[in-house]
Amino acid sequence: MVLATSMLEKSEVTESLPPSALEVLSVLRREGPLTPKDLFEKTDLAPRTVRYALKVLLEYKLVKKIPNLQDLRQNFYVVLE
Repeated sequence: MVLATSMLEKSEVTESLPPSALEVLSVLRREGPLTPKDLFEKTDLAPRTVRYALKVLLEYKLVKKIPNLQDLRQNFYVVLE
């Protein structure tokens, strides 16, 4: 029963997300871990819009940041499920 409640809460959260966050979340689910630059290119959203979408997704704990060990100036973003 706890799982069903958790799934219900997640669907309620995703319904309240802005369209840009939904698009970024969809691309991350489909493509796997990506950098913000990758997301700009794959979504055709403005860089500022992608950054905002990632901020919202991080606040809702739908994605997490993973450091890019080859370039510590960048992070990868991955979906938490």
